Amino acid sequence: MSRFHREIREEGRTLANGENFHARRKPCIRRPPAQSRFHFHTRGGAVRNKRCGLCYRHPNPTGPLIAGVGGPAEANVQYENAMVVSNSVELMAALVPENAGRRIRVRVGDYSLTLPLTVRDQVTLKGEGVMLFDGAGLPTGFAAGTRTTLTMTANAPGNVLTLGNGVTVRGIAIQDLAGRVGNSIGVVSRDAGDRLFATIAEVEIVNPNTHTIVPSGPAGCGVAVLTLNPNPGGDPPPHAGAAIAARLTRSLIRSNATGVGCELFAFNFAPAASVSVALTGNVVVGGIIVSGGVRRPDAVHDSRAEIRSQRNLYRNDSPNPCVPQRLGWNAQRGSGTPVPLPISETERNALRIHSLDDRIEGFTTAVLAAGGRRFFAAPIAGPTTDNSVDLQLIGTTITTPSCGGATLVADFRLAGALVTGASLVPGDGNTLRAVIRGVTGSGSRSSAYADVLGPTGPVSPAIQGTGNRLKIAGNLQAFARTNRAIDPAPGPEFFASRK
Repeated sequence: MSRFHREIREEGRTLANGENFHARRKPCIRRPPAQSRFHFHTRGGAVRNKRCGLCYRHPNPTGPLIAGVGGPAEANVQYENAMVVSNSVELMAALVPENAGRRIRVRVGDYSLTLPLTVRDQVTLKGEGVMLFDGAGLPTGFAAGTRTTLTMTANAPGNVLTLGNGVTVRGIAIQDLAGRVGNSIGVVSRDAGDRLFATIAEVEIVNPNTHTIVPSGPAGCGVAVLTLNPNPGGDPPPHAGAAIAARLTRSLIRSNATGVGCELFAFNFAPAASVSVALTGNVVVGGIIVSGGVRRPDAVHDSRAEIRSQRNLYRNDSPNPCVPQRLGWNAQRGSGTPVPLPISETERNALRIHSLDDRIEGFTTAVLAAGGRRFFAAPIAGPTTDNSVDLQLIGTTITTPSCGGATLVADFRLAGALVTGASLVPGDGNTLRAVIRGVTGSGSRSSAYADVLGPTGPVSPAIQGTGNRLKIAGNLQAFARTNRAIDPAPGPEFFASRK
């Protein structure tokens, strides 16, 4: 059995010969009882409860994430260790280092924040919000009378909430301040070699700000999952070897409806590091931006990122879906920065995206993915080399607006490497490997496929570099048989089998 078939079976589907889907089987998840918190030991990623003999697995920040497994904070909290807060002063007083590991219940109400907050390791921060769901099981917002809202009221920079290791945030709404520089939730490394995993469940985030890049990193995002370079080009150095993971479930994230949307920003700004995000059953109103490694300007190499997405709705709510142009998924494995910083090569980074039964709706470009990306020529920026993306889209439904047949609209823009100038050589050995099965597209659109893609289409072979490749599993006949309304389809030269 191939690795592809094994992974699909693990996600609850079997794909036979690239064409027949069998009924999904819902996995059985066992959680240990909270009262046994002192009776766990780990071996090979499994956690065993010695008292009852049950075994469950929780996501390992250094390995692939499987959505739907109990987070460490919930498994390790005793109810007798809980505390209750009912106003902003009490909330800020509760989030002190001495309360690490406690369960903090936040009563219904509005909590005005004048400074960003840090949620300490192993804390469960639980509001009283009762999330409502539509007929598809997707969140629509909190029930009346149950909202527990943290509202940023001062223009103080940073993340409204920065989550420590083992933290769970549940049943809370976060309202960011227009014009503020920062993100709503940050799951970020704290030092070299850091290990951090956090859970965000049944949360509503409203961030009215347009996505920008500032010296400290991204701003204007709903959730930022990062390995950091805290002082680009200086001390302290990047957080090399850090492994950061987050799980986002049954939550609703909204962004600025007219600017650049950034509901999830998952990046490595450090070498030999990893970020992993698992998303299940969320409504993400805006785009996501993910990358395996970006120099700022310190070297980022041998880093990896992983996104596992299942049954999520990614939606553009702009009043006019054609103006401004908006990206649904912006995925690249290795690149320099989009601002002119002096950097050398970005190399040997990897990104893996696995999507099952997702919907991507209303964006002018649904999926932009490239193994490597180069923004500037030397001496500003060196080449992007030996980076890779593995993209698996299974059962995805893509709906882009027609915009009167405008060439700016595409279901896919896929390339081994991407350059911002038609005469810019990307580097060498960048690859995008794609598995696309059971996908429904929007019909005739201006989708583009290339080994090297420039601003107006595929670039000349003379400046493509060496070994930059787009590779799609299967052959053109199987692609046409297993997918619908993807027009144009990729050319036969991009398929692994040309028979």
